[in-house]
Amino acid sequence: MTAAHPETILIVDDDAGVARLQQRWLEMAGYTAIVATTGDEALACVRAEGIDLLLLDFRLSGIEDGLEFYARLQGEGHTQPVILVTGYADDATIVRALRAGVRDYIFKSVEYLDYLPEACRRVLDQVRVEREREKAQADLRTRTEELRATTQQLWQAARLAGVGELAASIAHELNNPLATVSLRIEGVLAKTPSDDPRYKALEIVQQEVERMAGLVSNLLQFSRAGRDQVSTVDVCEEITKTIELTEHHMRERRVRVELTFVPGVPTLVVDRQHLRQVFLNLFTNAADAMPGGGRLTVWVQPAQLPGGVPAVAIEVADTGAGITPEQMIHLTEPFFTTKEEGKGTGLGLAICRRIVHQHHGTLEFESTVGVGTTVRVTLPVRPDPNVTGLRIEPPSPL
Repeated sequence: MTAAHPETILIVDDDAGVARLQQRWLEMAGYTAIVATTGDEALACVRAEGIDLLLLDFRLSGIEDGLEFYARLQGEGHTQPVILVTGYADDATIVRALRAGVRDYIFKSVEYLDYLPEACRRVLDQVRVEREREKAQADLRTRTEELRATTQQLWQAARLAGVGELAASIAHELNNPLATVSLRIEGVLAKTPSDDPRYKALEIVQQEVERMAGLVSNLLQFSRAGRDQVSTVDVCEEITKTIELTEHHMRERRVRVELTFVPGVPTLVVDRQHLRQVFLNLFTNAADAMPGGGRLTVWVQPAQLPGGVPAVAIEVADTGAGITPEQMIHLTEPFFTTKEEGKGTGLGLAICRRIVHQHHGTLEFESTVGVGTTVRVTLPVRPDPNVTGLRIEPPSPL
């Protein structure tokens, strides 16, 4: 018994007797064969899909010839291979058929039915090999692009590491002169009467020096390598420090920051360095989404995770361009970015997702194109070490 083939062949021939004969021959060879004796029937079959090959008669009564009919199919975007079957073709017709994309042609001779199944098998095998080659080439292009993106990200990471080391070195160098200036200002203030006109100006200088010292301290803390351990952290304080660190970034983009800390927000037992990294990524992403200016709103409040687990929810909302549903699907994939080439690593949100999930929290996104995006991070007050794998350490000073 002939083995069945998975392909379906459509026979288009206005001679019903000839078409039925071809159908039986192909079915004996194991194919599924369908007959259409008019152009409308053939179109309906092709449009319904599931057709792998067309046996197309060159002479079709009532409609254009077979090649013109094939051109109509191509115009509709149908790409099934075609074997032209004819008893009238001359050399010019054969050349025309091959130029039109026909895979093979068969003359209706006495013995043509004997090699009809083999001709179908040869064309179908050829098409399958071509499709596999195209798929391999597409996979190769995808992998090449991934490699290019990975290489770019590695270079970016190396540059950032160098910048971090430089920032830490500069911060250390700034600490000493800032301490000296601060002490001198304190000394001058101590000797200056409070009603002296210069007293207010000296107070302003002292405040600015303290602010600079705070920024340097924050920069040092952000540049330190994390130890993959957790401690008790005031999330509101960490958000405030991160906003201070990004103040210049926000000011350049004319972004107005609004912080809302609901009373009663509990402290978290988290990895401090990782939490700062999440905030830094979310805040800078939000600012970058508003190149023409806008409002960044950060809302912190007590919350609960499924099962009634006590938690803290942090919502970061911007008034930027928003994210399309198509982009949203890939938002936390490594190396995916909605920013212009060279302006985003495509790693920020992927890192945020890893950190949040490591702490047994949740990361959610809501966005409306043209309105803005809201990112909601919910973290348990105290993570389960059996789930997260994090080590619980005593509180550490800043």
